[in-house]
Amino acid sequence: MAAPMRHGRLRRVLVWTGAVLGVLVLTVAALAWWFVWVPTPDKPVLAVRETSASITVDGRQRRYVTVVPDSLPDGAPLWVVLHGANNTVPQIRAFTGYRLEELAVEKGFAVVYAEGYEKTWHDCRTATPYPARREGVNDVHFVEELVATVTSQNRLDASRVYGFGYSNGSHMLFRMIAESPGTFAGIVANAAELPADGNNECTPWNTPVPVMLVEGTGDPVSPYDGGKAGAFGQNLGLVRSAEESALLLAGVNRVTDGPVRTLVGGDPGEDGSVTLTEYGAGTAHPVRLYTVRGGGHIVPNSVARMPRIMGGSTEHLDSPQAAVDFFEGLPSDSRTREGS
Repeated sequence: MAAPMRHGRLRRVLVWTGAVLGVLVLTVAALAWWFVWVPTPDKPVLAVRETSASITVDGRQRRYVTVVPDSLPDGAPLWVVLHGANNTVPQIRAFTGYRLEELAVEKGFAVVYAEGYEKTWHDCRTATPYPARREGVNDVHFVEELVATVTSQNRLDASRVYGFGYSNGSHMLFRMIAESPGTFAGIVANAAELPADGNNECTPWNTPVPVMLVEGTGDPVSPYDGGKAGAFGQNLGLVRSAEESALLLAGVNRVTDGPVRTLVGGDPGEDGSVTLTEYGAGTAHPVRLYTVRGGGHIVPNSVARMPRIMGGSTEHLDSPQAAVDFFEGLPSDSRTREGS
């Protein structure tokens, strides 16, 4: 009788062990799903012409998607959108809630979404492991050719071209205003700070360009206070703090007034609250820094949110709307770009 009893106890132990492991697996799967899943926003029905195309630059076929409102008049502005590393054009459209496309119809401009080389951009940072940097891809040349092609084909105003970036795409825009400052009349960088000196292969920034930064104090990839960037074991090198980045760019833009800080939304000290720090308000080349308290590696907008694993978000800032309003409100002389 002893042997059957032992076998019975062993079976019960195995059953309970299996049940516990099953619960643990389901719990881990549920947590993983909660962290990474987000609902995909519905693509709005808009009166636009959407075109997928490509150009050959330096022997490589480079792809892009243009969204041009119907009956857009000649001489309209262009917004160039650069996605983050390992993202795609469909993803950045969804991450931004298609807001730039809605604003394009409302305000009257065209949008082009550029596709990075193997989903990456060769920005200023020397530490990035991205294919675009490893293979020496000249993304400055690609963006220049893209802007020239799209503005020519759609009869757009080449003096009113604006950049909107996220993460690696934001860093690419930092490279553009360093090495091809005449390409953009202004840029918006979400979730990226300027690289530190030891992590920067670009020529110095020395031409004034209006800049808007959107940074979260809880960014798990690009630290708001500066330091080592990267997540999930990846090393992207050192970056400056958000405040230092804004101050450096204000110096490049030769503005001396500021910083002026304003609470945009939320309660002070509360996660999700947004503060605007501005240098050179009312000048031709201001610098704006939107700080999202507790915000993560995100593009805040009124439609879509990014996976929770990227950190907190906010309902007090729509980055695409703030970007368009910022550049629409600049003095007209800011559109006569140095270096163009």
